Amino acid sequence: MNVSLFEPHPVTGYRFVPGLRARVPHEGGGYDVQCNAAGFRCRHEPTREKPPGTFRMIVLGDGQTAGIGVDETDRFTERLERRLGRYVQVLNFGLPGAGVDQQLLVFRHHARDIEHDLLLLCPQVENILRNLEDHAPVPSTDPQADPANPRRLPKPRFVLEDQTLVLHPSPTDEDGPPAASGPRDAPGLVRGLLRRVTEEVDRKVPGFHAFSRRVRGVGYPPEYDDPANPAWQLLRAICSTLVAEARSPVVLAPIPTFEHVDGGLSPDAYLTRFGELAVDSGCPMVNLLPRFYDEPRAVRGHARFEHDAHATAQGHAMFAEGLLPHLRAYVNE
Repeated sequence: MNVSLFEPHPVTGYRFVPGLRARVPHEGGGYDVQCNAAGFRCRHEPTREKPPGTFRMIVLGDGQTAGIGVDETDRFTERLERRLGRYVQVLNFGLPGAGVDQQLLVFRHHARDIEHDLLLLCPQVENILRNLEDHAPVPSTDPQADPANPRRLPKPRFVLEDQTLVLHPSPTDEDGPPAASGPRDAPGLVRGLLRRVTEEVDRKVPGFHAFSRRVRGVGYPPEYDDPANPAWQLLRAICSTLVAEARSPVVLAPIPTFEHVDGGLSPDAYLTRFGELAVDSGCPMVNLLPRFYDEPRAVRGHARFEHDAHATAQGHAMFAEGLLPHLRAYVNE
């Protein structure tokens, strides 16, 4: 049955439909979505006070954190909860399609005032581009939907004016998606076209895409190359604001693209930028790539779906394993 997974929200642009129960078709065989009353895919309700004797962790992120393509129990957040101990509660505030701009708004509206012990910030590396957009790609329950052209919902975004974050509210649904001819959207359209072309070549010559990028030493997104790049400056300001507004310790764990995981893209630029941010903001950064690099490329290839660039259950297991050593210290304090 084709049902809507999301509803408009006046602060974050959209959220999951509160209380939703749905089966979503997917190349991995489909997955169940169950949402709490706050409108997030989490089995815990975010009560203002945490249960007595509980260590509560809040996790912010996009569709990788929300777990597109996998059942709830397979996500890295649930794996962390099981592995860290019976008195640990992990609240997943992942919002598919979201930029870090929306993640800041999710934190302010839904999470900041609830009692918690740790904030885990998981910006997917490509979120640096989503922060520039006023529409976001979201999954659908429609089995006829084209995964290469997902539905796009209006979203708010910030701009940086005189080093101050200024919020631009969501456009209305009637406004439709951004015009293809708009100069701000042209880079994203070009990237999308190039990605479709290279994916087509890669289907005919497996591994060609990753090989060509390794040979050229390509970094992606290139907005990370220069610390003065406006897109990075915006992302840095949003993340710094999140850390400053947090009422608990913060751990920063950027989620790499799977082209970084398979070695087709150099991670040096994004690791450098987030490393600088971590030092300046006083929060530790977790590099998740070493856990993947411990495995041969054939194993890494099973960490993502063939067509959908989200993590499989195996990918989520590796995310959790990469995070565990860094999070145990907070739980055991």
